[in-house]
Amino acid sequence: MDLSNEFGSDDFMKGRYAGDVGVHARFYTVMVHNEEESAKAGRPIHIEKEFIEIIASGNPNNIIRRKASDEDRQRFRRQYEIFGRDRDATGEQLVGTPLVEVPWLSKPQVHELAYIRVHTLEQLSSLDDNTCSRFAGMYDLKRKALAAVEAANKAAPMTEMALQMEQMRAQLEDLLAQNKELKSAKSK
Repeated sequence: MDLSNEFGSDDFMKGRYAGDVGVHARFYTVMVHNEEESAKAGRPIHIEKEFIEIIASGNPNNIIRRKASDEDRQRFRRQYEIFGRDRDATGEQLVGTPLVEVPWLSKPQVHELAYIRVHTLEQLSSLDDNTCSRFAGMYDLKRKALAAVEAANKAAPMTEMALQMEQMRAQLEDLLAQNKELKSAKSK
């Protein structure tokens, strides 16, 4: 079978990602809950992870959203560079309690804080006085954040112990179920 009519010689020279011409990719970040760190801290702790959205042109039902891999960063290098430029100037990975999880903050307050690049309770609690002086009510928010972080730190050992007890309880239930299965298999 002669395939020379279907493929031109330059089709093989365009590279591995030549078919991506009609593909749209967008990188974004998601705060992912970290149970282990949350138990240690005594409050919800999330870690910022990079995700990718890939959409095939002309097919709105074919959308892939998943954690970004090194291959994705290489494959969609231009989009990843744009994403990197648009990200926070510090380039640091966010770790902490997202402000949307803080019950005493309203949505408008969370949006205002995001505007000045404050996204976590820990960032809010560590704002410097210069920043606080530029925004009405910021000192009060900082004091509340400090109190919340300190209270959670005090409760952290108990929270971690409760998580460990729950894990041990689940292991015990599994062992009891296995024991029951072994006994029933032995009696047959």
